[in-house]
Amino acid sequence: MSSRLRSARLVIALALALWALAGVGQVAVRTLPEDARRGYLSFVRENVVSLDGKEIKIAPGGQIRGANNLLVLPAQLPRNALVKYQLDGGGNLFRAWILTADEAKKPDKYAAPTLPWSTSPEQGRPMDQVLGTPPPSRIGLRPGDPPRDTTIPPGPGQSTNP
Repeated sequence: MSSRLRSARLVIALALALWALAGVGQVAVRTLPEDARRGYLSFVRENVVSLDGKEIKIAPGGQIRGANNLLVLPAQLPRNALVKYQLDGGGNLFRAWILTADEAKKPDKYAAPTLPWSTSPEQGRPMDQVLGTPPPSRIGLRPGDPPRDTTIPPGPGQSTNP
């Protein structure tokens, strides 16, 4: 075999190896539907799963996909797996995606709103500073007006001296 033929085969083998390695480094990015809701999914029996503590059926043709985007059988579901899911018109589970750690960190569009006083950095500040409204004694006054006199005048028979 000539050296030219050997070097041509070596170059072809090297090119094929590099091409195969380039495919390994690619990560498939999955996009979850915007209307998918977040919940906890567990297997109960046959085609029944528990979604956020409520038993529902899996729709005919329904799919559960793992974090690697491969199909997962309902019996293989981890207990209380964090998922994004879609229901069909009858309220059955149509699609579910087990979330990866990165997907779980993202905020949920349909999550219950957090209450402002639960984790508010403004805790301990007066309400007028938090809300940006004037205190009750200045309601009805324009900026720059002197504050109203809110002292209580003495009643009959009371001395004006303290």
